[in-house]
Amino acid sequence: MDFILVYSMPVLKRPMTETTARDLFPGALEMMILESLRRQPAHGYALVQHIQQRSNNLLQVEEGSLYPALQRLLKAKLVKAEWGVSSTNRRVRTYQITASGLSHLERQISSFARMFEGITLVLNPNEGVTH
Repeated sequence: MDFILVYSMPVLKRPMTETTARDLFPGALEMMILESLRRQPAHGYALVQHIQQRSNNLLQVEEGSLYPALQRLLKAKLVKAEWGVSSTNRRVRTYQITASGLSHLERQISSFARMFEGITLVLNPNEGVTH
């Protein structure tokens, strides 16, 4: 069975045994948005597409999660935004990472790497053992 990780707002009454969709850990979406914006400024739909493509379609970000995350990043001054017109003549808000967003991203990536290492050691206890 294949799984697709979907980042969505948590549903409090969803049973833990449900395996059709998985939420990411807190901060993961913001980290992926910042990494995407480090490469180039983008509007919301382009961010969704970029994350989905870079993850080989394993991750799907829903609009109900993306735009609140972008608002949190704007409020924290980790990104800035300006209105413009897309290639299809639609009004879009384009987001760009700030200098503080770049330093925040670096700290988050480092923290994630340490957390991932710890999780890997727990899931594969024999790999971290040195005698």
